[in-house]
Amino acid sequence: MKALLKRIPFIKWILDIRKELAIARFELSRTTRIQQQIYREILVRERREMGCAFPSAFEQQTFSQNGEDGIIQEICKRLEIKNGFFVELGTGDGSENNTRLLLESDWKGIWIDGDSNCCKTAEKNLVKFIADQRLRIYHEHIDAENVNNVLGAKNIPHQLDMLSIDLDLNTHHVWESIDCINPRVLIIEYNGFFPQGMEWSAEYEPKKYWDGTINMGASLEYIVKISKTKGYELIGCDLTGTNAFLVQSEDYLKYFNSSSSNHFPYENARPFLVNDPEHRRI
Repeated sequence: MKALLKRIPFIKWILDIRKELAIARFELSRTTRIQQQIYREILVRERREMGCAFPSAFEQQTFSQNGEDGIIQEICKRLEIKNGFFVELGTGDGSENNTRLLLESDWKGIWIDGDSNCCKTAEKNLVKFIADQRLRIYHEHIDAENVNNVLGAKNIPHQLDMLSIDLDLNTHHVWESIDCINPRVLIIEYNGFFPQGMEWSAEYEPKKYWDGTINMGASLEYIVKISKTKGYELIGCDLTGTNAFLVQSEDYLKYFNSSSSNHFPYENARPFLVNDPEHRRI
């Protein structure tokens, strides 16, 4: 029946159009990927010439939204962290976040997300990690008032290896409130649309979600200010201007504060580099 339908001129014309559109989409996507890579290489070369190869030169995308996976691997290498423990707040369905690659590398950890469908998908797709007790997934809404109670009830080691926070609108408010854990490495989303040196933060609205505008989170300067009071130093950001990487002050002095470890501290928002739409994950 299908073969017969395909012989009808009108149906054949429709199918040919669909094929041409698919080819055009593929070519456009490929061109975009090439342009993105060329621009990334230009940015990396500029930073190398400035003596600031870290972190941009180490970017690599496996499960992360952008190049965070590679940066995380380099940080762990320098800090000599193997098979550590992570906590990620705002994980999505597990196909794209900052700690999935760590999970694949024999780490253990906890994911917490406010979307029940995302949690169900993650539980379904990552059953092997749950079964061997390397991953625990919780569906819970996180805000500045409840974050310590939520984390405190999860039997999380106080001195954990890595904390990643991506809660869009209220990310910085939650980080400012956390006092029940002391992560060695912090990965936190910032608002790169605000210029370097400017302290700006969105108003705290625990019951609301990001509306897609630039009214979300906080500028990097504000994030750094909060973090310094907790004993953390900025070591760099990813090239898209999405995530900042911070470590405890003693680790900063030992592993990141030498002439051979110069880092480029600020990246402005580059949404045109964010998340290759054709990136396939298992």
